[in-house]
Amino acid sequence: MTPRTKRHLRNGISICLTAGFLYFAFYKTDFPTLINSIVGANYWWILLSFGFLLASHAVRAWRWRYLLEPMKAGIGMRNLFSGVMVGYMVNNVLPRAGELVRPYVIGKLEGVPKSAAFGTIVVERIIDTISFLILVALMPLVYNGPLRETFPWLDDAMTGISVFTFAFVCVIVVLAVRRDWTSALVALVAKVLPTRWAEPVERLSHDFLDGFMFVKRPQNLALILVQSVAVWFLYICMVYVAFFAFDTDLDFKAAVVIQAISSIGVALPTPGGTGSYHMFASQALNKLFGVSGPVALSYATVTHGFGYIGTMIIGLYFFFKDHIKVSEAVKSGEQRA
Repeated sequence: MTPRTKRHLRNGISICLTAGFLYFAFYKTDFPTLINSIVGANYWWILLSFGFLLASHAVRAWRWRYLLEPMKAGIGMRNLFSGVMVGYMVNNVLPRAGELVRPYVIGKLEGVPKSAAFGTIVVERIIDTISFLILVALMPLVYNGPLRETFPWLDDAMTGISVFTFAFVCVIVVLAVRRDWTSALVALVAKVLPTRWAEPVERLSHDFLDGFMFVKRPQNLALILVQSVAVWFLYICMVYVAFFAFDTDLDFKAAVVIQAISSIGVALPTPGGTGSYHMFASQALNKLFGVSGPVALSYATVTHGFGYIGTMIIGLYFFFKDHIKVSEAVKSGEQRA
């Protein structure tokens, strides 16, 4: 299957998922009430919520510096933040493509090997997945309502994600630390590859595993842990302050639950969580906390809209300011897809 065919297939699946989730999210919605709720929202709280989102992206960029440190020390926050925002901007158009473009951006701005930078993106996703699993595991401590009855698939999903993540982390960390094992494995693979591919495969494999070299710097591990907690704390604050925009009486504990459930929607391959976020966030608000359907959906619509549009504006600024070329970014991403 050619890269173009794979790209068209991914985009087709994304469009179908987005349309399906939007349909189920807005199905049988009382649109006049929905519009009144959207118009009547207090947008100062929404702006503050967006501020927390930007702060989380800034902390994410700061954490990325320490993941990249084994390849290049002292990378400036400006370029790191540019890479993060361009990545999210691309994700708003092409789901998951931002993770492929970010290594291209930081490679262009800082000269970091793109394969190694991609390895750090994989590390980020592992950290985010583990953080999400911890957040879901903590939900019974802050919510004693019909969580499992409302989302009966949650336990099975957590189990599957946990097993896969644990196995993947073990394999990657072992290969990153024991490079002699990696070389032996790559040598076996190279035997069945054409000669012209053997050397690039070996080089790219080691570059990719360089992205996991932060595990050899225990002095940074504690800081990376604190930064990861800060990212998710800011996410929860973002959810919490937006409650005030719609005059709900939900507390910070409710924000923890909504963040955990809505994260599932954001993780699905839809552009910027469009549709999937709307459905998961509104369903959680309505079925777990008794928020009326139109108000729950207006909350999801407004918070998603501000986050989406704001990220697009800032991402596009850095995209053009740093002279990022779409063709080069896509080509760079397809080589790793």
